[in-house]
Amino acid sequence: MVALLLLLVTVSAAHAQTSDVLTYHNDLSRTGQNLSETILTTGNVNPREFGLLFMMNVDSTVDAQPLYVSALTIGGASHNVIYTATENDSVYAFDADTGALLWNVSVFLPGETAASTSPFGCGQIGPTIGVTSTPVIDRSSGPNGAIYLVATSEDALGNYYQRLHALDLTTGGELFGGPTTVQAEYPGTGAGSAGGYVIFAPEQYAERGGLLLLNGVIYTGWTSHCDEEPYTGWLMGYSESTLLQTSVLNLTPNGSEGSIWQSGAAMASDGTNIYFLMRTGPSIQL
Repeated sequence: MVALLLLLVTVSAAHAQTSDVLTYHNDLSRTGQNLSETILTTGNVNPREFGLLFMMNVDSTVDAQPLYVSALTIGGASHNVIYTATENDSVYAFDADTGALLWNVSVFLPGETAASTSPFGCGQIGPTIGVTSTPVIDRSSGPNGAIYLVATSEDALGNYYQRLHALDLTTGGELFGGPTTVQAEYPGTGAGSAGGYVIFAPEQYAERGGLLLLNGVIYTGWTSHCDEEPYTGWLMGYSESTLLQTSVLNLTPNGSEGSIWQSGAAMASDGTNIYFLMRTGPSIQL
């Protein structure tokens, strides 16, 4: 089934440049504020001047927040661009003023598809599991800026993969030798452990909360599928310039649960510390 992305904007004779939206809810505090808004007012947001301009077709459900980059040169022309990722592991770049498709890529590897379902038949994310969390954009990364995202895929043998991608904003091409496969272990004897280490099993987890870019590091937080055991709470960091893993923290290494679900919201930061909510438990053994 084709999903429709609806774009709601102010109707005006000339399209004015607006502020970029590069991360979930606009800033690290996740306020959703646009402090440089110059067009929308309480007077012109009404049924006569504010409404649906057009629809853009995509190939599956959109659970991630679309992001926006202004005045980006693609194909020799300047565009205001909306970036959208779907649960079919597809990423789209649309012209925000016309709805025209600028580029579209699939981020699963050859021989793979978006995951058909969780291993437990859990329908919490669907109809397939692809890109679920809100990506993050850095306009200064790479030659033309980069959009970072986590994608889930599955091969013909039923093996699951979680990968971090960095895509060029102007072409959708992979950057920095990516993608990077998410792998981790952490000292502990908790759920899913073996040989004194808790092991990250890609089929057990979903990246639901939006990505956080902080001081050159992309942070990911992981949740379970429908609370199906065994799972623990994982927080991982990756260099935005190399996609190499920089840090791993398991929040319940000697227990279970403690996932980072966030209801899709991204982890917040004051520029130094990271703030997030843990869900379902945890059951911790000290």
